[in-house]
Amino acid sequence: MRWDELFEDMEAQLAQARVRELEQEAVETARAELSRLTLLERLAAHREGSVRLRPSRGDTLEGTLADVGAGWVVVRERHLQHLVPLHSVVWWEGLPRRFEVLPETATIRRLGMGHVLRALSTARVHVRVVLQDQAGHGELEGTVDAVGQDFFDVAVHPQDQFRRRRAVTSVRTVAFPSVALVSSLDAG
Repeated sequence: MRWDELFEDMEAQLAQARVRELEQEAVETARAELSRLTLLERLAAHREGSVRLRPSRGDTLEGTLADVGAGWVVVRERHLQHLVPLHSVVWWEGLPRRFEVLPETATIRRLGMGHVLRALSTARVHVRVVLQDQAGHGELEGTVDAVGQDFFDVAVHPQDQFRRRRAVTSVRTVAFPSVALVSSLDAG
């Protein structure tokens, strides 16, 4: 055997070892970056993308991830918009497997769920509230009347009627942790 062939073989083996080492480093770096990523950040990076999710109550939703905030997302599905608290989501589908650290453009709104509910209250939007009621009687339809720090009031009335005193059958106070989903017609 010639020495130059032996040296070339050894250099090829070293080059392959370097490539394997670099690949292993890349895998470890990706794992380290992933371990620092929150679900909110991953969702924000996927804004305007298609998602499918299963709330703890109600039907599986499939639509566009329209907005991401502090503990909530808005999913646009056909003619509806859904405010979904993150604590009520059982699973997500459609999030990309490959993602990078949160881009500068993918912001997470600092607004809490109370801010969103206050906006719905101000706009007098008719909503359907799905509650995490294990007995299966957990839906309210009406208008958000008032919003506190960790609760909101729903004036219960039929969808085909405006929120008027004679149309309201009751006013129910709902704690934020009891909410699985708040839906309304998409105004856009």
